[in-house]
Amino acid sequence: PVPNLTQVQTDAYERFLQLTKHESGRDATFGLESLLHEIFPIESYDGTMQLEYIAYELEEPRYTPEECRELRLTYARPFRVALRLTYGMPFRIRIKLVRDGVDEIPEEDIYLGDFPIMMGGGEFIVNGAERVIVSQLHRSPGVDFSIPSSEADRPLHSARIIPERGSWIEMSVDKKDRLTMKIDQSTRLAATTFLRCLDESVSSTEAILSLFYHISEVKAADVNEGDWAAESIIDT
Repeated sequence: PVPNLTQVQTDAYERFLQLTKHESGRDATFGLESLLHEIFPIESYDGTMQLEYIAYELEEPRYTPEECRELRLTYARPFRVALRLTYGMPFRIRIKLVRDGVDEIPEEDIYLGDFPIMMGGGEFIVNGAERVIVSQLHRSPGVDFSIPSSEADRPLHSARIIPERGSWIEMSVDKKDRLTMKIDQSTRLAATTFLRCLDESVSSTEAILSLFYHISEVKAADVNEGDWAAESIIDT
């Protein structure tokens, strides 16, 4: 028999929402519950009030899938979050609440929007049209090293730096043993040029060579009158 290929997506979406679990029994380290715990509590600028998260609720959808297709609506559940305003308040506010007959600030359910519902085939109904999730491979951040072969079967080393956020940096050695690099899809440039931009201490050619070679001072021998000694022996 052919396996249910969409079960992976439907099961993952159910685990993300944790609809089958009671509010008190949801895992606070997984899914939508963990996202809300990362956001809350929200504290005021002066630190006198704090908005705490209690639980969330996904109500029954207002329309059926057929009605959403006909009316070009999104098949979704109303998403409400129970919040509580607590923590220390200024003394004058406490006195005013007592005078008004309010002993404490009650909890309140806040409507945050609609949460799309995944149907049995792994699709959503968004604005009356069916949409599906397309899985994509995402390369993990880190550094990759490779040794691709050129036309002459000579190993040419290369490295790729992949950040979690930001531009990719690719460095490689060409046939003339030159180390080049490029950022994203930009034009290749010398790796030493990029190194000069990173730190002022290695902005000169002498400083870059000192990172790879030992530098020693050699006294020039006495030369005959009329001869010239080179001022710099480094080809820049």
